Amino acid sequence: MFNKDRSGKSIILLVIVICIMTFALLFISRLFNNSGDNRAEEEAFKLSVYGYYLEIEDYKNKMIDQNNYNEQDFNVCGTELKSVIPDIVETDMSKFKIEHGKLVYIGVDEKERQWTQEVKI
Repeated sequence: MFNKDRSGKSIILLVIVICIMTFALLFISRLFNNSGDNRAEEEAFKLSVYGYYLEIEDYKNKMIDQNNYNEQDFNVCGTELKSVIPDIVETDMSKFKIEHGKLVYIGVDEKERQWTQEVKI
């Protein structure tokens, strides 16, 4: 039924074609990613910031329900952010702080600073 000589060559040819297609797709994706279009990065960052805003609001509502909230005293930074924003990424702990109940960007990346300002809750 099967020709042994031909089946081995076919598998090798198939592997070569798959490798070439993979490298072509990687090349094309890198070509487009290096064009300065960072929408995916921007959207991911804004989505994270929006989530942080929601978690802060949830924390504030819990504190208000317990009559234990004072906006002027609600200042958190560093690793303490994890107690207010449980889902915060460790790298973002150095980029953000909560000052008077508001999320504030304290990082050095101007793009991220602008993106943070664009996120509205």
